[in-house]
Amino acid sequence: MKLSLKIQDWLNSQEQEKKEKTSFWATEAETPVFDLYHKWIGTEVTNEISAEKTMMFNAAKMMELSLVETLDNMGLLKMPEDEQWRIEGEREGVPVSGYVDAVFKDGSPLEIKSFYGYYQIADLKAGKPKESYLKQLAIYMDFMDADKGVLIYIERGTGEMFEFILERVEGLKFRCNDIEFDLSDTYKRWARLYKNNIIPGVEPKSEYRYKIPIEEIDWKTISNADISKARNGRKVISDHWSVQYSPYKDLIIEREGTGLGYTKEELAKIKELTKGYSTKS
Repeated sequence: MKLSLKIQDWLNSQEQEKKEKTSFWATEAETPVFDLYHKWIGTEVTNEISAEKTMMFNAAKMMELSLVETLDNMGLLKMPEDEQWRIEGEREGVPVSGYVDAVFKDGSPLEIKSFYGYYQIADLKAGKPKESYLKQLAIYMDFMDADKGVLIYIERGTGEMFEFILERVEGLKFRCNDIEFDLSDTYKRWARLYKNNIIPGVEPKSEYRYKIPIEEIDWKTISNADISKARNGRKVISDHWSVQYSPYKDLIIEREGTGLGYTKEELAKIKELTKGYSTKS
C-alpha cells in the first residue's frame, strides 16, 4: 500500500477514536483511571493539546508510517485484508480494541514509536523501553495469538533506531530483557474501572496528585534540576508525570482542592526546605 493511503487510513482511525468511546484501547494500558473514566463518559477536556504538539505528533506518525512502507517494500510484512490490522474483543468481560502498526510475515505484530531526547536514548541503550509500550504490544500479541512481538523506536532528530523483542513467557506473562509483567493485571484493572465506576457513573479518585503537599516530599529523592525548577516556580512536584500532561489536569486540580503552580508562601517554604540541595536560588 502506498504511503499516502496509509496516511489516510491513519487519519480515518483518528477520526473514529474521536467518537463515543466504546472500548479500552491497547494504547491505554497504563493510562490513569481518572482520565479513562472521563474519556468514557465524554467529559470535555480541560487541557487541550497545543497546536505545536499536535504537529509534532503528526510528524512523528509520518516517520512511523514511512518505516512501515520501507519494511513492506523489503517484503517483510504481511498485508491486512481490510487496509489496517485491528484487534477487537473482550477480556475480563470488558471490550478491548486497537490498531496494529504492522505484522511481520511470521505473524509477529510490530509497534513503532518515535521519540526525541537524550534521556530516552540512555534508557534504550540500557535495554529499558517504556513498559506501557510493551503492554500495548502484548495486547496485540494476545489477540493475535503470537508468541513474539517487535517494538522499534525511532529518534526523530537523527533517525537512529532501537529494536526490542517481546516474548510470551506463558499465558499472559511477557518478558523483554529484564522487564516482566502479567497482562492479566491490566485487564483486571480495566474491568474494575468499568464495573465499579464507568457503568454506575461513579468518578474514581485520581491515582496521582498534581501537587504533593510540600511537607510530604522527600527532597532527597528529587533531582537537583527539578528542585531548582520548583524553587523558581517552574515545576510542581507531582506523584507522577502523567498528571502534568493529562487532558483533565485542571479537573484533577479542582478535585484536589489545590491550585495551579505554587503560591508565594509555598515557594518560600520550598526554598527553606531545600537549602543546600541546589546551587540555584
